[in-house]
Amino acid sequence: MPRAARDPVKIVCFDEAVAFGGSVVVLAHLFNHIDRSRYVPKLVTSLDEASIRLLFKEEDILHRFRLPLDYSSRAQWMQKIPSAPALIRRCWAYLFTVAALFVNAPQYLRLLWKIQRFEPELVHANNGREGPRFSRILNIPMVWHLHGISENFVRTAYRANEKDAKFVCISRYISSSLMAQGVERERIFDVPNPAPLPTSDVSGRDEWRAQRNISGDCVVFAHVGRLVRWKGQLEFLKAFHRTAAACPHAVALIVGADAEKLNNDYPEELRKFVSENGLSKRVIFTGHVTNIVQVMSYCDVVVHSSIEPEPFGLVITEAMSVGAAVVAANLGAPVEIIDDHETGFLVDPVDAVHFSDVLSRLAQDGALRKRLGTAAREVVCRRYAPQTFARQLESVYDVVLSDHAHDR
Repeated sequence: MPRAARDPVKIVCFDEAVAFGGSVVVLAHLFNHIDRSRYVPKLVTSLDEASIRLLFKEEDILHRFRLPLDYSSRAQWMQKIPSAPALIRRCWAYLFTVAALFVNAPQYLRLLWKIQRFEPELVHANNGREGPRFSRILNIPMVWHLHGISENFVRTAYRANEKDAKFVCISRYISSSLMAQGVERERIFDVPNPAPLPTSDVSGRDEWRAQRNISGDCVVFAHVGRLVRWKGQLEFLKAFHRTAAACPHAVALIVGADAEKLNNDYPEELRKFVSENGLSKRVIFTGHVTNIVQVMSYCDVVVHSSIEPEPFGLVITEAMSVGAAVVAANLGAPVEIIDDHETGFLVDPVDAVHFSDVLSRLAQDGALRKRLGTAAREVVCRRYAPQTFARQLESVYDVVLSDHAHDR
């Protein structure tokens, strides 16, 4: 039956993130802009209630799937024996797996019942491994949306018999890594993450800064991201320490938290660095904020300094959408997003001298910040509009469903 003449396709989207992050924000953009005359998406999510209400409509939630023993529980379990011999660690991991099998079983049964009642025709695995599992159980095709990739992804996560699976990669960095592991190019679709619609509303800027005792002549640098070591907050602070000495009007924000509670020592290490280097009056730890794009619009420069290759870096395009000047690490996907010196600056985050020189230059040159921000906003409009993102994913769905129908 022609697509236009049939009922909308039902899609079940799995997102198992236990903390607010970029992948679920991307999925929310899809739900907000998908063509509902053609597709009906429903969400299976592990997010907390506050985050769900912020991002999604109640009618779009199929099931709140919060496992008593999830991947963060497993990580915390394994941290109890960090230096044990390999055999003991393996047995320790098996013990967790057995416990999780029994403890989590009721949640799985409730989820299976709800999915069968919904009768989906397609699985969108946005985050986690339950999507592939239910795709196999229900014998329906799957789109695997890769927001990151491990070195042994194909060996440990992907199953060779998932011949209907197609992969949506958020950057060329991810798609190249996937092909290097043996996945065929024709099964891979490059769909970059969307950014919010550009905005220039800074009506609350003065009040927001006043509440944090930031004077009007200060240049505010914001490092935005979860407080995990690979995100590079410490490298930013080392560079900012040099900039602060030369630019007394520079202020830094560390925006984010260790929401998964897997890096408890790292936030304290950051605070210790700030205290020991006399930066307590120049660095503000905001904790987690929900209105992150609005906060970025109140800042002059947004910094991304991951010390490992970034799969995409949603913070970068979000900052570009509000016209902030952006400094990003030259590892992974940011080099695909930023045209160095034209729409932002690319730096080596572990080179504190060069990193600091870029920060200082931006602190002292308002015209440069404005030029970069204006150019960046134009790029966002052209490349990363959420409507464009939704149409690209719909095209992927069409291919997957067509191939599945042909193979039946």
